[in-house]
Amino acid sequence: MNNIVPIGASSAITMTSLELVDFINSQRGDGEAELRHADFLAKAPKVLAGGERNFSFTYTDSQNKARPCYRFPKREACLMAMSYSYELQAKVFDRMSELETVTAGGRFYVPQTMPDALRLAADLADQNKVLVEQVETMTPKVEALTRIALADGSMCIQSAAKHLQIQPKKLFLWLSEHEWIYRRAGGTGWLGYQSRIQSGLLEHKVNTVSRSDGSEKMVEQCRITPRGLSKLAELLNAKEAA
Repeated sequence: MNNIVPIGASSAITMTSLELVDFINSQRGDGEAELRHADFLAKAPKVLAGGERNFSFTYTDSQNKARPCYRFPKREACLMAMSYSYELQAKVFDRMSELETVTAGGRFYVPQTMPDALRLAADLADQNKVLVEQVETMTPKVEALTRIALADGSMCIQSAAKHLQIQPKKLFLWLSEHEWIYRRAGGTGWLGYQSRIQSGLLEHKVNTVSRSDGSEKMVEQCRITPRGLSKLAELLNAKEAA
């Protein structure tokens, strides 16, 4: 039973229903009927009482069509083997335990046959797909953190738009539509919603502005904090990816 393939030191040893059927058939005595994969699949719900759904998988048959199967961890593989005989259960347990020891010791499993090699390639492809999905999920956050690292303190909305690589007009519109900022009736300046200020996403600063007649006036400006910029980067990147 060399076709149980560990992917890596952090991966649990698994065995597909196809591999289990092959192993069971390799142990049958003279005159015993060959076990069909379809019969094995039909038996799984009876043995695992619905838990088999957690291990649903697919494989590609000789006609390049996707077919259902299971990929069981040690416990479920042993339960299925035990439903045929205690001897089979013991052999599956021993083999999977052996592979767990090999993997834990940091040694590499080298496929001995072409089916083994193809199975390893499929397992590695699955693992790589998961890693790619994780990277894609983290990319908006990484980009957001990069922008924050380049930012220095709070900034006006126009400057934030530059960091976020979006037109200022579109950012003002987005912030207004998503209840970050608003204008008082009859007012011209933008103000931040109190909930956004309390969350540390926005802040208000009062600036002194000189009038044309030489006098001065106090002007309140809504500014985006580094935390707010980080949040906006994630939200806007997620919107683009959708």
